[in-house]
Formats: sequence, C-alpha cells, structure tokens
Amino acid sequence: MNTGQMLLTLGALGLLSLAVLNLNTSINENDVSLAQNRYRLEALSLISSYIEQASALYFDEVTTDTSHEKTLNHFSNVLQTEANDSGRFDDFDDFNNYVTIDTGLSGVEYKVMFTVEYVNLHSDSLEHSHNREWHKLMTIAVTDNYPGEPLLYRTYGSEKTRDTLRVSFLNSYWFYN
Repeated sequence: MNTGQMLLTLGALGLLSLAVLNLNTSINENDVSLAQNRYRLEALSLISSYIEQASALYFDEVTTDTSHEKTLNHFSNVLQTEANDSGRFDDFDDFNNYVTIDTGLSGVEYKVMFTVEYVNLHSDSLEHSHNREWHKLMTIAVTDNYPGEPLLYRTYGSEKTRDTLRVSFLNSYWFYN
C-alpha cells in the first residue's frame, strides 16, 4: 500500500468516525425526546383523570339539595373541604389547595397541585372574583417529584429547568326545573 492509498484509507476512517458520532448523538437526542414526551403524556393523563373525578362532583355543598334553585348567597365562601366532609371530596371546591403525589404507570412520581377560585365571565375572558359567583375555575398543575435532575424540564441554553404542566377548566352552576 503506497502513501496515497494510506491517506485515502485514513480519510475514509475519519469520515466514518464522524458519521457514527453524529448518528449516536442523534439517536441519544431522539431517545431523550421520546422519554420527555412519554412523561408529559402520562402527566396529562393524570390531569385528565382528575378533571373527570372533579367534574363528577357537585358544584357546591348546598347543591346536593336539588329541590329548589340556589342564589349566590347559598354558596360557600370558603373554597376547601368542610368539617362535615369526613375526609371525602363531595363537592368541586374541596380540591382547593390540595396537593398529592401520584404515580403513573411508568412508576414516575408526579406532584399534583390544585387551586379552585370563583371567576366572573366577561365577554371573552375570565376574571378572578373575591365574591361568590356562578362559575368556579380549577387549575391543576403537575410536575415530577424528584429532588435531583428533573424528568419534566425545559432547556434554556445548556441548563435544564423543571417544567410544570397546567390545565384549567371551568365548572358552572345551572339549575333546571
């Protein structure tokens, strides 16, 4: 083998090494992206199941009596579990300030946080209200529950920042005779 053939062989090996390195980097990035999407999808599934659970509950404690129409003054001023709930959630606002750790099917622990507030509807927007209203807004926030490196994160440059998924939905009181 002469010098020209040796240089061509070394050049080909160098190009092959670069191609393999780029392929491995690409595969690693795709694996991380797939894992992130799986964790996000699992967190959204948890949110969806809590939305279904909360939607099945009464709007307020007093709305369990459906024999007559309620006014705003009938609704509770305090959005939280009441003393007579015995640790059970029986109305929508019992979720307010509730925090729980839930494990998805993958075994990842998620921290699930709830807030419930009265809101006013103004044309195309919702406004927080300090008074009792016909509408309550629940916001569910989910993040992973690991103290070290986050599983749900956003990257800013080379730094990973823990990410929180939030979904809000509205529950309104309607009375039908």
